[in-house]
Amino acid sequence: MKIALRRAAPWLPSIAYMALIWALSSQSQQISMPSLPWSDKVAHFVEYAILGGLYAHAVLRTWPQLSPLRALAIAAVLTSAWGYIDEIHQAFVPGRNSDVRDWVADTLGAIAGVTIVGALDRMRRRQTYHRQGAEDAK
Repeated sequence: MKIALRRAAPWLPSIAYMALIWALSSQSQQISMPSLPWSDKVAHFVEYAILGGLYAHAVLRTWPQLSPLRALAIAAVLTSAWGYIDEIHQAFVPGRNSDVRDWVADTLGAIAGVTIVGALDRMRRRQTYHRQGAEDAK
């Protein structure tokens, strides 16, 4: 039971965030955005950058044996897939529409979020490696 919970724990934030995205996408009226050019696409980008980062964290923790690049690619694909599913979902919500440009913004955001978490994870691993080397030298 403890092992299953330990494996599931990294996924809980991304699952909760996916539920939030789904709930917001289910609203007939969109959240009002400032009438700035591309503000909707920026919102999609940021929203999915966060989800991409959460997925990257989960994949890196769940499958540490994967190469970091492969783990991050999996996270980006999962995030983009959720964006695609969400766009299809919005096509069936009254007052909402499905837009391929939103999905592109979702995917670009996913790549950005995954890249940021990947860079942070790499810095963390380097620090751990250097600390272990210093301890071994003592």
